[in-house]
Amino acid sequence: MSILSVTEKLQTVTVYFLVIMKWENVFVTWNPQDFCNISKLVLPVDTFWSPYIIIYEQVDEEKSLSRPFLSITHNGIISTTQQHQVTITCNLEMHKFPFDTQMCSISLFSINHPATDLILRSNQTTDEVNKKSKLYHLTNGEWKFTNINIIPYRLEDEEEVFTGIIYEISMKRRPILYVLNLIFPSCALYLLDMTILFSSSSYEDKISFQLSLIIGESVLALILKDILPTSSDDPPIIVMFFIGVFVLMIMGVLETCLLMQLKKKPLHPFLKAMKLLRCREQARTTSRNLLSKQGDSLTEMAMRQEERRDSNPLGKGNIELPMLTERINAEGQRSGTQAELQEYESALLVLDKPARGKVHSSGSYTSDMSSLHLDFKSAATSN
Repeated sequence: MSILSVTEKLQTVTVYFLVIMKWENVFVTWNPQDFCNISKLVLPVDTFWSPYIIIYEQVDEEKSLSRPFLSITHNGIISTTQQHQVTITCNLEMHKFPFDTQMCSISLFSINHPATDLILRSNQTTDEVNKKSKLYHLTNGEWKFTNINIIPYRLEDEEEVFTGIIYEISMKRRPILYVLNLIFPSCALYLLDMTILFSSSSYEDKISFQLSLIIGESVLALILKDILPTSSDDPPIIVMFFIGVFVLMIMGVLETCLLMQLKKKPLHPFLKAMKLLRCREQARTTSRNLLSKQGDSLTEMAMRQEERRDSNPLGKGNIELPMLTERINAEGQRSGTQAELQEYESALLVLDKPARGKVHSSGSYTSDMSSLHLDFKSAATSN
């Protein structure tokens, strides 16, 4: 038994096997001593009757080699050997492709002779058939022969009963070729699609690269489509894997487009004003920290000068230290007031631009905003 080819799309299997048939003819016996000790003869196959065996699952024209001879022994045992290369139908379950194991059947029976005339049975056990099949397995391709099981059966018609033999063949696919050609490249393309999201390239370059990866995945899907049958009710796991990779790649493209739109979209005036106020608050805090550091350094320097003057008898009663302290406080207040004034003016300018476009027809709004500017300036001046 040899498995030559398997066509998943057509659900067919091409096998090669030998059929050795033996039967007894009581009318063809002789005594070897009467015929020069001849106990066996080889004659043309048409000399005697031979059973006609058909294969139930066969779908193409029989490609069996001619059997021109048969052998006859002196006790009436006739045997003939026939070689078959046939294509049979097989229900291939592709759910676990390419890690699948298939089982096909070859049914041998004779439709011309009922059970009263001809009984078909195997003269070998299942273990013997498995041993010989693995020993004479001719091919070492995609499929690996694993087991063969022999089942005798009876086919009952309305008036007659026919006998036959079913050979169940188990075979396992070698998946390494599909892993290297389909699964591994698909995983590599998806990893590249994930990596490009974290690169520093522009969004346009990212989108073009992601579309190129999707095209490459489509080519792999077309290769898979030519292998799998289109009438499969239960979709294979590898098909669901490809669909999941496609969905994730498309989601990556949509995510890149969304980020690009968010980057180009201008901020709302209110959000822009809030952002400006936050920046001004940080700048004011930084300036206050710098002023406090400068004031501490000046105070420390004045204290040192006072200590030196106190240590000198001629320098006691110096009044420069209180004047220096008042000067430092006045500078700090004036700097804080100017920073707050600039901050308020910037925020009002940001909020004033969109508002002027909406109420440009009424002149009262402009006068109110101008008065509000003057109030802020006067308040800052009074401070």
